[in-house]
Amino acid sequence: MTVFAEFALVAVLLYLWESSLWLPLRGIVLRKKWFGKRWKALDPRSIFAVRKVGLIPMFPVPPDAGLAPCQAPPLFADADGLWLENEEGRIEAVGRIGWEELKEDHHHLVAGSRKTKLTSARYIEVLRRAKKRGATPETAVNQALRLAISPSHAGREWKRWNLVSNELRFICPLLTLGFFVGLPLAYVKLGTLPTVILGLWLWVLMAWTAGILWWLGRRVYPEVKSTFQMDALLSLLVPFHAMRAMEMASVHAMGTTHPVGLILASGDFENPWLAAFVRRILHPTPDEIRLTAALRGPLEISLKSCGKKFEDFDTTPNRSSDAEVQAYCPRCHGLYLGGVDSCHDCHEMPLRKFY
Repeated sequence: MTVFAEFALVAVLLYLWESSLWLPLRGIVLRKKWFGKRWKALDPRSIFAVRKVGLIPMFPVPPDAGLAPCQAPPLFADADGLWLENEEGRIEAVGRIGWEELKEDHHHLVAGSRKTKLTSARYIEVLRRAKKRGATPETAVNQALRLAISPSHAGREWKRWNLVSNELRFICPLLTLGFFVGLPLAYVKLGTLPTVILGLWLWVLMAWTAGILWWLGRRVYPEVKSTFQMDALLSLLVPFHAMRAMEMASVHAMGTTHPVGLILASGDFENPWLAAFVRRILHPTPDEIRLTAALRGPLEISLKSCGKKFEDFDTTPNRSSDAEVQAYCPRCHGLYLGGVDSCHDCHEMPLRKFY
């Protein structure tokens, strides 16, 4: 293998590594489809996952402008105090704690003796603002949950991100084309000096990208200023990081938004992930009862603001491809033949009959 081929292989591998997001398993990333207002939900568990995080790949050809890595609030409260949803999606009891026991630690939220990884630390700032207003931790957590599911809040966050990321939508593709296409062609066709000049121009684009990220951290998302400053430094030094700067920054842009809020804000009421999520609220398994009870009220308010209600999503699945099936699971819409009374995938959820 020639030196040039080795360099190209390493460059592609580094680019693909920078084209991946590692997010908590409880997270959901939305990707807007090319046409219309529809969203596709991406699960970190679907391609490759380890114990606490899973892989979300970006499109190899930038920019992945419709990427919205949303963050479901990891805390909720009920009459027994606080509960935490950890990286793996399991619910753990926290109890009644004071503000001094609720803190951030290296991109993790620490609540009492429990700990979970955050998609973005912007969630912490929502709690801090509530604390300044004199709210208790339980009240602050419930307020953050209602805010995350609110369609109006999600719509504002997505609109703001689209406005402040406009320049990155053009710079990142120019960097990618310049590095992978422009530099090799300049070296082969024009020689060393034009290649050096093109390389300097690409570095100016990297510096421009770094400046935009620095500005975003200082002016637009000051809650995660240190993270944006680190990304700015990396974009100044590492071309592959600068090429995917917009997608990585989008994690913080949607850091206080639940995916349900963004789907409802866009009017994608036929979204299959949304329907499945609402059915989970209506038909929870035993280990989901506390979480779904906390989500039910805010979700009902959000649906009502869009002219929808729970019953609109509690539908009957299509069985036209198999007329022999006689029952279905109201939660997962699994189809069953006669002689079965419960869904084995949903903790023995009682089935409904087709009529």
